[in-house]
Amino acid sequence: MQILLKRRIRGIVKALQSAGKHRLARCIEQNWYKTCVAYSKELNFWRPKRPLEKELLNAFDRELERLEITDPLKKEVLHSLQKRRVLQTTPHLGATEGPRFFCINWLGSLGVPEKDFYVVGMYSGIPFSNHTRPGRINRKSDGANLFPSTLQDALVYRSVIPPKLSEAMDKLPKKVSQYFPYARPGESYTKWALQTCQHIEQQVLGKRNLVYLDINEVVSEYLTQILQNHRHILHKIFFNPKIRREFVDTFPKEIMFYSPVQHGKYEEMENFFLDDNVLRSRSRQIPLRDPETLVRELRENRLCPALLPGFLVLAFLNQFKCFGSFAQVEYLPVYQEKLSRLSFLRTFKIESVAASNLTTGFFPGGENLYPLDILVASKKFKPDKNLLFGELLADMKDALLGSYFTGNLKNSHETRK
Repeated sequence: MQILLKRRIRGIVKALQSAGKHRLARCIEQNWYKTCVAYSKELNFWRPKRPLEKELLNAFDRELERLEITDPLKKEVLHSLQKRRVLQTTPHLGATEGPRFFCINWLGSLGVPEKDFYVVGMYSGIPFSNHTRPGRINRKSDGANLFPSTLQDALVYRSVIPPKLSEAMDKLPKKVSQYFPYARPGESYTKWALQTCQHIEQQVLGKRNLVYLDINEVVSEYLTQILQNHRHILHKIFFNPKIRREFVDTFPKEIMFYSPVQHGKYEEMENFFLDDNVLRSRSRQIPLRDPETLVRELRENRLCPALLPGFLVLAFLNQFKCFGSFAQVEYLPVYQEKLSRLSFLRTFKIESVAASNLTTGFFPGGENLYPLDILVASKKFKPDKNLLFGELLADMKDALLGSYFTGNLKNSHETRK
């Protein structure tokens, strides 16, 4: 069994190396033979060297409050975040996850002590048309679309519950709908989805220490606090011409924010790039004359932080160990290498952060294991924690090769898979 698995993993590693995905190949080569529980414990071990900024802790506090997580549980989660500084950043934000994200959360949470918390920073900077289907009830069969076609390319971040979602929930059989909170049109979709996803996976995995939140909300709230501090490095990146130029020269085509835009009856999302003294998209520009303008956009106009500012805040300024899937273990080290070259960031010792923390996989023989299906069927779910990590990867060769990001420093661009 292990000889056959070793041969398959060797084939995957060789193919990845040929495709230029050297970091991903190295992660797999160094860890495939470890049991899932042992690998998860390694992933969850981390000792940050810098204190957590109070503004970021406040931002986590605000997000937990939005999600109706109250004291004393909220204080315990915040204490765990501050102490452990470990965050799962792979999944996209949706009410029900598919087989891979589900497997990722099982793997990532295995090594977390019961008294601590496995915190999932779900990513809402995606359209509803994303391949993970964030606006749908995901099941092997009998799923349901929750959003109308006019919103299929709309931004998930700060979206609201449409009437179609409530209508779809009313049509579900009781054995399915009982796992979803009441959905009131016009209220926050992301709050409803996060509460749903957390509840379902707590039940299936038999863990009460799973906490799901919107990481884009956290970063946005943090930015509204620190951008008005002229001494903070992020204020300088946006408003100091010399530092901004050095940053843009290093990241000339990097997406910094997303925002919704209306085209007739269709909502879509567009990208903003840092361009001299403005943030520029296809349809408009945001002047960077003063922090108040940018803060207002973040608070009022659904301006959503993209990958680079998000990871700069979390991983590189506040030393969170961010778990990621097969694209992230390629692009996050590229961000790290580029940021560590910037003269104004040298004091942060960016090169010391753990940036390749691979969590991906499918349960062996269970590519179609949807957490909601397990719950509806009232099945006991107890996979062997002593499975080898490589067993989760053995059937993923095509998916691993399918990510177009290669980690090429000269051609870095944004992707999430």
